[in-house]
Amino acid sequence: MSTVFITGTSKGLGKGFATYFLQEGNQVLGFSRTEDTELTAHPNFKQNNIDLEDFDAIEQVVEKALEGITELDLVILNAGVLGEIKSMVDADISNMKNVMDVNLWSNKVVLDTLFKKGIKVKQVVGISSGASINGNKGWSGYSISKAAFNMMIKLYAAEHQETHFTALAPGLIDTGMQDYLCEKVNHEEFPSMQRLQDARGTQAMPNGKEAGKMIAKLIPSLLNTPNGSYQDVRKL
Repeated sequence: MSTVFITGTSKGLGKGFATYFLQEGNQVLGFSRTEDTELTAHPNFKQNNIDLEDFDAIEQVVEKALEGITELDLVILNAGVLGEIKSMVDADISNMKNVMDVNLWSNKVVLDTLFKKGIKVKQVVGISSGASINGNKGWSGYSISKAAFNMMIKLYAAEHQETHFTALAPGLIDTGMQDYLCEKVNHEEFPSMQRLQDARGTQAMPNGKEAGKMIAKLIPSLLNTPNGSYQDVRKL
């Protein structure tokens, strides 16, 4: 039985990952702000309530969750927030800082806690985004946070070569985030949103459960890619 560590398991892609790995007979350590009763009912799932904006609490929760564990087969850093879709000149710095805290620095705290505790980690997959390299109008703080996240993954790979790291763009996924992007953002002002609207409800945008299963099956193949690299599931 493998042990898989996943953040953001209460919904969307994170729940999809957790569901798949549980079905495959693994033990899953799930970390999220809220609980999902379907997951918590499974005997091999351990729920850990966590607030990724509280860095001190992250360390405490992760340390407690890892009591008695010396090795993790897979760590998936999935949790993240979108923030506001606004042009750079209109983007609020405080909102962007919040996005950076959750999407970047909280993951640093998680990784630091694992390595300081001496946990042997085989593979880390950090969920990035195509927005980290596209530079489309409006993605402001989210794009910046994911671009920085890609580099952070690369740096950890250089410093912990016994662990394989990947920053992975998961493609288009129909989660609650799409409600905001497709229905509330001005598509004329931010043209990239129209592509999301057109993809929604098609095979190009699977739901969290479908995407979680598809991406999870690809994760072993990432071990054959350069350590610390950015990859996109649509090109694997």
